[in-house]
Amino acid sequence: MNDALRRALQLHQAKRVAEALPLYAEALEASPDEPAALYYGAVAAWSAGDAALALARLDRLLARVPPAAEAHYHRALARAALGRASEAIADYRAALRLKPAFAAAHNNLGLLLQAQGELDAAEAAFADALRHDPAHAEARYNRALNAMRRGDVAMARDLLRECVRRAPDDAAARAALTDTLLDLAEQSEALALARAGVQRLPDAAVLWAALGHAEQAAGHIDEAIAAFARAVARDSERIEHALNLAHLQNENADGDGARETYARATAAAPQHAGLAFRLATLMPAIPASEAAIDAARADCLEALNALRERGVRLADPLNEYGDTPFYLSYHGRSDDRQLLAALGATLDAAAPSLAWVAPHCDGRARRGGALRVGFCSHFLFDQSVGRAMHAVIRGLPRADCEVHIFRVPPHFDDALARAIDRDATVHRLPFDLAAARGLIAAQELDLLVYPEIGMDALTCYLAHARLAPEQWTTHGHPCTSGLPPIDRYVSFTPLEPEGAEAHYSETLVRLPTAAIYPDYPAIAAEAWRGRGRRALGLPEDVPLLICPQSLFKLMPQFDEAIAGVLDALPEARLLLPAAAFPGQTAALRERLAARLGALATRIDFVPRRPRAEFVALIDACDVLLDPFPVGGGITTWDALATGTPIVSRPGTLMRSRFAAAALTEAGLASTLATTTDDYVAIVARLLRSDDERAAWRSTMRAASGGIHADRAAVDGWVAAVQALIA
Repeated sequence: MNDALRRALQLHQAKRVAEALPLYAEALEASPDEPAALYYGAVAAWSAGDAALALARLDRLLARVPPAAEAHYHRALARAALGRASEAIADYRAALRLKPAFAAAHNNLGLLLQAQGELDAAEAAFADALRHDPAHAEARYNRALNAMRRGDVAMARDLLRECVRRAPDDAAARAALTDTLLDLAEQSEALALARAGVQRLPDAAVLWAALGHAEQAAGHIDEAIAAFARAVARDSERIEHALNLAHLQNENADGDGARETYARATAAAPQHAGLAFRLATLMPAIPASEAAIDAARADCLEALNALRERGVRLADPLNEYGDTPFYLSYHGRSDDRQLLAALGATLDAAAPSLAWVAPHCDGRARRGGALRVGFCSHFLFDQSVGRAMHAVIRGLPRADCEVHIFRVPPHFDDALARAIDRDATVHRLPFDLAAARGLIAAQELDLLVYPEIGMDALTCYLAHARLAPEQWTTHGHPCTSGLPPIDRYVSFTPLEPEGAEAHYSETLVRLPTAAIYPDYPAIAAEAWRGRGRRALGLPEDVPLLICPQSLFKLMPQFDEAIAGVLDALPEARLLLPAAAFPGQTAALRERLAARLGALATRIDFVPRRPRAEFVALIDACDVLLDPFPVGGGITTWDALATGTPIVSRPGTLMRSRFAAAALTEAGLASTLATTTDDYVAIVARLLRSDDERAAWRSTMRAASGGIHADRAAVDGWVAAVQALIA
């Protein structure tokens, strides 16, 4: 061993790699094929960040001496760093043939396989790493993340729990476990873990972000905003923290605060395309006026066109942008199709991979057997979408249809979810766009149904792809998708007046039925009937009106109707449900006070309540106000059983006509208004006539059972699906 090599090894061992590098070069100049100089010189070059030099030395070494596992391992590292993944995989496998118990090689092989989408092979590699070295923390963590991508959320949770048990100060593992628990709807454990995490590691920004998600899931909005703000303060360079904070600020009706957060993040990372998309599509949760709505929509369209013209690119739209055009659909405008098409086109231009096509959709003949039908949604549980779709999913004849349920996280489990899953193949999708697409595509579906598009980011971006030859959506979110890969919008004749096709980018399918929510899972009467106002904390001696809708549905134009009703009925009080976001309640209270003056003092915001108690609240009121231009859906169907008279003003858009469909079917169309003045007059007439209200209530109660039990829509869906078989 020459003197240069000896001194290089001494320096290398002392971690003085930069000083060792020129000595390795000197040693190799004197003896070009010296194995120790080649190997350790390559390792030093790799440590110093010179992967090309490391690879050149290892190539020379492996060409001259018998292969060694460590040499193949380090050459794999160098090849991977240079983007030569396939060659790196071959080197890791060569190392493992020579040294099967090489845990680090198994782990790194798993990472490369995972990056190539070979998730099952990656799982085997991570498992082998842990079999040979149960203490390999990195392999356990990587295996957990891979399990998430494979849709095995429970396995990921268990692995991450073990990571945290073995290394309580591993902030990344704690944060990942919190997010995984939230995906499994295990909210209490997630919140306890997140709170303990920031107590233990108060400087870890990722733990404050995890706490923000956990507090939000628990409904603690102010606490969530504070946690996200602390994440931003501790790591302003990680833009996802700012995205989380600003999104929640806007949901809480603090649009100005959201814009300020986005502006600060943009100053720190001007090239971050997701920030530009967020600003372009920012919509007020509680609009101040109709003019403000028009301005926001016009600004959105202009900003989207500008993004397209600038050629802005998104590498990972789910994590860089991760928002949906949710509020657009509640403005009651007829140009949603134009705006949503512009958003879809801009996203496709920014992220061409969104328009991915599953291999079986390339025109080849379909695989034999039953028609394979998939339903993809986060909301297939006891929520509005689950209540709307459960009978349709269960009604597809299993002799003709192989049904697949693709559940988007968080994964809620309740009686309705279990009923939906019965006799179906259930897939739990990861919050990973490419992995989720791959899992759906692997089923080679004939038809993929999105019960709603616009309420969940992962579903929105999946809908840009062609994952089945036929792709449909329906009224879980009452608006067109604006996306060319969605072929049909399944709706109902009572909801779609003549000319409604113009509102849809999809082919509009009108099912000839009024059973909009077939076999509706209504709450048993004994759970809500007869509680009385006193038991519910309501005033007993005044006429009570209720508008039991989410506050973001109450557009400024409806304020005029509220003012007219309260002015015409000086004794009446109006009940509105407080929002899940306290800022929305405060913003609407402020808007109503400004526009209604003293009349607004007769509006009470009642606390949020369980569903049965909410129905009891409706039952205890005298008249239900269905708002316009967007009315109630599922809430209306809950209200039917109470018989509380409903006043509605249907328009030309489907989302304004749910109550009208039910009232027409029940023979109670006399409470359907055509103008705001007409609306006010009907409410006043009802409230002044005990006899008319009693007759209305009796008729509706008698009709509601039939409306709830009607399954005609199931037959319509089955016929539409079976037409694909033909």
